[in-house]
Amino acid sequence: MASVEKVIYISGAGRCGSTLLERILHSAENVTSVGELHCLWRLPAEAITCSCGNAFVADAHWRAILSAAGFDAATLAELRQLEDSVCHSGFIARHRFSIDSLRDDPRVQQFLELQFRLFDAIAEVDGSTVVVDSSKAGPRAWLMACDPRVKVLHLHRDPADVIVSWRSVKFDPGLGTAMKRMPIRGAALDWWKVDRLAALLARVHPVIRVDYRELCASPQTVVANVLAAMEIALAPGPQWTAPDAVQPGPDYHSLNGNPDRFDKGTLRIALREADWSRIARAERPLIRLTAGALRLLSPAGHKMARWS
Repeated sequence: MASVEKVIYISGAGRCGSTLLERILHSAENVTSVGELHCLWRLPAEAITCSCGNAFVADAHWRAILSAAGFDAATLAELRQLEDSVCHSGFIARHRFSIDSLRDDPRVQQFLELQFRLFDAIAEVDGSTVVVDSSKAGPRAWLMACDPRVKVLHLHRDPADVIVSWRSVKFDPGLGTAMKRMPIRGAALDWWKVDRLAALLARVHPVIRVDYRELCASPQTVVANVLAAMEIALAPGPQWTAPDAVQPGPDYHSLNGNPDRFDKGTLRIALREADWSRIARAERPLIRLTAGALRLLSPAGHKMARWS
């Protein structure tokens, strides 16, 4: 079996722009983006729709990957049990936020071993050397950082924009219905948790921080500098057709993420401003107050390593 050389793990809050970034990276040769890979063991198979449009249970591409990895229902159940055991903030805190301590834990070792069987299978089936996993979960970023092949990238988006996005109605073709609208408190807590865990990880392990607005303003420059900071050389790199557009890569099989993953044709990168007109007037002051508090509570996030 071929072995993956690098894994780019994207951490960040939901609605941070990870689908946009992973689609840009997927346009490069030898890069495979798989969306939120943890859905593979978190969700029942019948609840997953691949970005190619196929139901997961009928998707030949993912069947080939699971076969190459030697995965069956029992293996996925084991991954879920391991995740429930090790992939949460309390577990990481009990290890004193130490990468070395986490790396020595047998449960973490098994959790990573199973995941890298998947990454290696993806590399073999797709002929790739780099796999992008945009699961975003903060605790999993810590666990993934235990393996030297993993590069952690934290995608930051302003909390007000994130909360407004969560409170807006968005149709998901994969679900065939509107996506769930997260309560203000839930969206704020999700943002704070992942931002805080990324800031803590950056104290003990390299974390590349990317700002969503900067990515949209100068996508070519940001992506080139991020790849250089992660010491990942791609030849050829992302297939830019214009300063703000790329030609999507072939065989894009994202398991989960923003509904944009189903879009075909040229990918145009443009800033999506928070649409406050879609938010109830009574909610707007609370969102602004909550976002202001989050900005004050998370100054450490701005001290993460950045491309330069």
